[in-house]
Amino acid sequence: MPEKGNHEDLPQAPWGIISIKAQDEDFETPMQPITIMRNSLGREEGGSGVTLDKQAYENSVMYWDAHAAILAGQKPSGE
Repeated sequence: MPEKGNHEDLPQAPWGIISIKAQDEDFETPMQPITIMRNSLGREEGGSGVTLDKQAYENSVMYWDAHAAILAGQKPSGE
């Protein structure tokens, strides 16, 4: 592990990790609605250009309306 402040060079790869979607369900959880919306944007806008699947979007909204990715809680003390 490099020391703090010393950054190793990143490998030259045609891909990169954007997000890690942790889950504790025994099935694949739907993408979050905002991700579906952003992906539907054209490539020139930063999306993948995939056409929005209305049913997948609605399923995503229903799932994430009942599940929270982040819950509000006490702020860390910095220790």
